[in-house]
Amino acid sequence: MLSCRNINKDDCEFILQQWVGNSIVFRNGIEKNELLSLIDLWDTKKYNGNYYEVFGILSDNVLVGSFSLYQRDVDVLENAVCFGIEIVGVNNRMKGFATFAVLTSCKIAMRKGYRKIFSQVRTDNIASAKLHIKCGFKLIEKTYSKRGNEVYNFAKTI
Repeated sequence: MLSCRNINKDDCEFILQQWVGNSIVFRNGIEKNELLSLIDLWDTKKYNGNYYEVFGILSDNVLVGSFSLYQRDVDVLENAVCFGIEIVGVNNRMKGFATFAVLTSCKIAMRKGYRKIFSQVRTDNIASAKLHIKCGFKLIEKTYSKRGNEVYNFAKTI
């Protein structure tokens, strides 16, 4: 059974034990006090004055990944929001968790009144690019991320 909910402080120990080192977000490690501060920030549902929310993806009540919805300053005029997904651990891949996250991101964004949703996918992540297309996203451009990675930018009207 798949579900989602906001990441909260009760998830701290699990994230520290299971995700640190196995997660793109936490690949370089994080101290418990830093993670708790990050979760406090996530609880505000704001970042730099714009909407920002982090959800855990649960399979049978176990965290298998996360997704975030966030609005950048440039998205405000378009009534748009961006999202990012991470499925943690190779054993959790190819089980439908990412599909659930993409579709759920779209539903939550629509319920919150957004009309367009964007996502950025590294060009070497073929499975994610195919998933976005399968879920109705259109490839807008190929460019470079802030970290210098070649990425695809996808968009969908919701």
